[in-house]
Amino acid sequence: MTMPAFRRRPRPQIYISFQGNDLRKGFVSHVVKALKDARVNVFVDNADHDQWERKGPHHHDDHLFVRRIHNSKLALVIFSDQYAESQQCLNELTTIHERVSEGKLMVIPIFYKVNIEEVNNLEGRFGKCFDEMVRTQGRQNHQLTHHIVGCLRSIARKPSFTSGYYSNDSDLVEAIIQGIKKKIPYISAKQTIGEEVSAELLSASVVAALCFYFIPISVFPDLGFFISPRWYLAVMLLFVVRHSLRSIQR
Repeated sequence: MTMPAFRRRPRPQIYISFQGNDLRKGFVSHVVKALKDARVNVFVDNADHDQWERKGPHHHDDHLFVRRIHNSKLALVIFSDQYAESQQCLNELTTIHERVSEGKLMVIPIFYKVNIEEVNNLEGRFGKCFDEMVRTQGRQNHQLTHHIVGCLRSIARKPSFTSGYYSNDSDLVEAIIQGIKKKIPYISAKQTIGEEVSAELLSASVVAALCFYFIPISVFPDLGFFISPRWYLAVMLLFVVRHSLRSIQR
């Protein structure tokens, strides 16, 4: 039987906006793992953005990513040289900018193997990808294009992290996690063993009460088991096993 989890605070959610399967399998996967180790809910769109571009927007659940962004406390926008080639990424960016402007979302831009000037000024490979996206969508001189550029530059000017300033991805990921902890301080406060045991016993007590009062005696004759030391011993043995397996995995 799965026991309910009791937490002092809801786990914060972080939305990651990025483009490229190579980035997903490499740098982004390291960021996601570090955030999950810090007990943070992370939303990463697992859809193939290239496939989305080929099929068109009507084949993608726009409401899903909007809902995920609205449910997030912080967004990571990972600018790479390919970011602007994806209409989906730019749609995410405008939604993130809207939430940031309303004071309902924090954002941290990350410049991964691209510099701030290229993003701000739409230069280099980043600028070429943006121009190609605009041409493909037929948005030249369109008001929406100017809005997207404004959102892009606004986000890019926020306090950020740039991969060129770090010797390797591991150092960059560590710096990002520390930056996030400053914005959301309580994610760094991992439960002590004592706190985990207390939460486990509280969960066990709730489950025991539910079982004792709602399971018919014809189904489980030994209902006294749920209010006996044997029940709590079994719970703690399972806790030790789970904790040991987590430690081995780390």
